[in-house]
Amino acid sequence: MERDVAILMADLTGYTAMTDIHGGASAAKMVDKYLLLVDKACCGQCKPVQRIGDQVVMISEKAIDVAMTAQCLNILTLEEHDFLAVHSGIHFGSIFEKNGNYFGSTINIASRIMNLAKRGQVLCSDAFVNKIGIQSAFEVKPLGKAKLKNVSKEIEIYELFSPSKVTSSFPIDPVCHMHVDPTKCDISLQYEGEHYYFCSQQCLNLFMERIASN
Repeated sequence: MERDVAILMADLTGYTAMTDIHGGASAAKMVDKYLLLVDKACCGQCKPVQRIGDQVVMISEKAIDVAMTAQCLNILTLEEHDFLAVHSGIHFGSIFEKNGNYFGSTINIASRIMNLAKRGQVLCSDAFVNKIGIQSAFEVKPLGKAKLKNVSKEIEIYELFSPSKVTSSFPIDPVCHMHVDPTKCDISLQYEGEHYYFCSQQCLNLFMERIASN
């Protein structure tokens, strides 16, 4: 069955580095927690339909539900101690569904847009911006056209903001990139005028080794 939907692709930022440092068991635990947060973040008709590693695909026929879900997921992940932020991409277009699987360029474009996003960013296409409309409570900032891999036409990219900007109140471990709540973990270091917090002694030791090797 073919239909028009908004597609949200959300990926954990720094997942590879975290896995390399803390191992597969920690990575599996992280993904399990992430999926719980994804379910909690889903607004309206938005629902998760696919997972590839730490990447989650969510869809809804209502574009505004996807916008709300993306921002809610940002907030939930940024509020978690010992957790990673997400970066997200959104597109609107036609998909083909068969036996619970989804096909079409709309998914590919959403994935490419997600790969452009940085930590905590929600990027979207002009097709999605046109769908949510100017009456939306969300703000959009044009970032210019992007040539996406294996996509023939350049696509206008926007950054999506909720009415209240989403920021993390936690410092970030410079080694594994996880959020660190200083009230729950007091492993820290003052270095070159900066105060760094670490999720574990292991990450502090690795940081010290990097300093020594420079």
